[in-house]
Amino acid sequence: MSEVDDVETYCWPEFPALPACGRPVVLRLSVPKARADARRVLRAALRNVLAAWSGLPPEELPLEETPHGPVWRASLGKATLDISLSYVATEGWIGLLRGGRIGVDVMEAERFAELEGVAQSFLNPEAAADIRGAADPALTFAAAWTEREARLKCLKRGLSEWTAGDAQAEAECACRRLVLGQRLVGAVCWLG
Repeated sequence: MSEVDDVETYCWPEFPALPACGRPVVLRLSVPKARADARRVLRAALRNVLAAWSGLPPEELPLEETPHGPVWRASLGKATLDISLSYVATEGWIGLLRGGRIGVDVMEAERFAELEGVAQSFLNPEAAADIRGAADPALTFAAAWTEREARLKCLKRGLSEWTAGDAQAEAECACRRLVLGQRLVGAVCWLG
């Protein structure tokens, strides 16, 4: 386990006992490259963790698959449980938070032709300016993008072009960068 401020990060198959309410937990897993296989591996690990935390067999968990990912449909230790998933390349991430909402996002930093245009449309003006002036625009973009995506997941909102009105809602989420490697960037955001 490692801790970034108040985020507990574990490498699967290691995971914590049931955390306190408001304490974000992030699990890092190796997953297959194929998206369908990565989804299967992430959900199997999630079921194992939730079975251990709830004392229920994996097949009896009140876990429902929705278009936005798995949702826990019960209380867990007298609190709600929120779940967020992300995967890229051969890594998967599970974010869990009791008594609040969580979002996790991970991506590889890669340059692409429309990078500055996408930043201008979907990120706040300060982040777009930072990307334009960065020594490594792809890495700076990935850090800003994963933070925005994690905030949106936390708020249960879909991706949309950035507006000044987004800033206030998104600022309500606590957010921490995940240190993952040279070209792999992530963020976890939560409201608890």
